Amino acid sequence: MPIVPYNITPAFPEAIAPEDIRDKLLELLGLYDLPVEVPYAVGPITDMEGIESAAVTFVNSLGEDVPGVLMYAAGPKQTSVPGIVCMPGTSGTAEEIAAGHMGAHQETGRLLGWGRELARRGYTTLAITIKGCVARRESAERWEQEAKFLVAYGRPQMGIIAEEALRAARVLAAVEGVDDERLGLTGMSLGGLASWYAMACAPWIKVGVPICGGIGSMASNILHGLPDRSSSAIYVPHMLRYFDHPDIVAACIAPRPFMTIIPTEDEDMPQQGAEALIRQVEPVYRGRRCADRFVVRQPPGNHRFTPEFFTWMAEWFDQNL
Repeated sequence: MPIVPYNITPAFPEAIAPEDIRDKLLELLGLYDLPVEVPYAVGPITDMEGIESAAVTFVNSLGEDVPGVLMYAAGPKQTSVPGIVCMPGTSGTAEEIAAGHMGAHQETGRLLGWGRELARRGYTTLAITIKGCVARRESAERWEQEAKFLVAYGRPQMGIIAEEALRAARVLAAVEGVDDERLGLTGMSLGGLASWYAMACAPWIKVGVPICGGIGSMASNILHGLPDRSSSAIYVPHMLRYFDHPDIVAACIAPRPFMTIIPTEDEDMPQQGAEALIRQVEPVYRGRRCADRFVVRQPPGNHRFTPEFFTWMAEWFDQNL
């Protein structure tokens, strides 16, 4: 029995023209006056096997420090290179993404070192520990309390998380040797959510690859997902009055290169939502003569980030960024 009835309909629904969806999304996420230049602090540089890295910190619109790790190939910068913002899931951190070697964590199974591996492939990467990660919370209770209070100000936590992704992209664009016209976003789970919401809000982001990123359909997540699996932060107030995930991707991300990975047994991403996304978005890319720029991979498995997923993601960036 679902928590809300299957036949529920939004109150005061309002049709939004595709060209107006981005503006409404920015309003619903509480994103306004996003800065083009984001001040940031950089710590000491270390070199590990030809990849230099440094701690980076910037501040979000709530005045909170956002910690990260910048990674790039050592040596003189001959040409400008693409930049990629990398974001973890709820239990992860930027430090895990920046680990010295890629592989599964012995205890948690989380994939480590994948941001550094992208740097080995020639990208400059910035991994950040986004708001919502356990490492940024005082407690689960305070996180949920804050979610309730921020909504009263029209500032849902999903908006703050997407904002942090965009501020990180601005930081990355300011790094010496990064081509500010070749920026990508990627992330796992909550980080995947941040990557595609942020890409939809920012036409200057070139490529996106959310992994197990909660994309498909918000309505499907509510009616067919597991309620105990998702934080209240991922639900954007009033969104279903106007549109759902497929509408956002079709109107705000197409025709830019976009690949998402949705495992068939992912507890956070019901297949009904994945099917709705494909059904609505594929014709849009085909109609714009760029069908190869939209890919939904549906491997067997559950909510996890595997080395195979990394290979797909890295190859997508290689081809499109």
